Amino acid sequence: MPNTLRDQYGPWALIAGGSEGIGLAFARQLAAAGVNLLLLARREQPLDAARRALADFPVTVRTHAMDLTAADMARQLAGITAGLEIGLAIYNAGAMHGAAHFLDAPLDKALQLVALNCTGPLTLVHQLARPMRERGRGGIILLSSGAGLAGGGYIAAYAATKAFDIVLAEGLWAELQPHGVHVLGLIAGATDTPAMASAGIDFAPGEAMDPEDVAREGLEQLPHGPVHAAGAQNRAAAAFMRGAERRQAVALMTAGSAALFGLPAPELPA
Repeated sequence: MPNTLRDQYGPWALIAGGSEGIGLAFARQLAAAGVNLLLLARREQPLDAARRALADFPVTVRTHAMDLTAADMARQLAGITAGLEIGLAIYNAGAMHGAAHFLDAPLDKALQLVALNCTGPLTLVHQLARPMRERGRGGIILLSSGAGLAGGGYIAAYAATKAFDIVLAEGLWAELQPHGVHVLGLIAGATDTPAMASAGIDFAPGEAMDPEDVAREGLEQLPHGPVHAAGAQNRAAAAFMRGAERRQAVALMTAGSAALFGLPAPELPA
């Protein structure tokens, strides 16, 4: 992998949500391949920690604290990417933060998920993919979730936004593949990240994937889009969910979400 990613895609990668978890794993692997990094995240402190963690790699690492739900995101992106050939764009933001019935949570929370998981990747791709298309090379990875494979109680809005990311990746793949730009919707299942821990999820040993493995599969599968589920177990689950009758898929997603957060699972009609 070293050198080939830089040769194939270009000298710079932008990772939105690049300060920890899967985003930082992408950063480490790209830095090892000689790709310079522009990391975006909401908070300055984790970005500083990420920069220190990447200090031993012989690449340039730039960080920028920004709110990926900001109304002026496109303007900010234009400013911080000016003069850089961004050959890889990875949108890794959008972790799940708790679970609750849609009507029992503030509407603002759902709208925030839409801004982060839908408007954010739309803005990022629209801003960065046109130069890739003109150069005839580039790569885009949109992180999704197994939750996007079916609607689920307790995570209705989150699941819907992650389904959006999968379908967006599929459409962009169809449009950009003929121009030499690779697009992948990367479905991550249970992964041991700080964001999952902050959501109150405590995985049993061996239950969750390592972020490094998720990132590695994403980079390996990028030329082979449009969609890939990381991990053999997750691929099997995704195949089952895609083929299941929709009521069954929704019931399974709801039961899984309830179990993950220690909530009661409703009895749904077969």
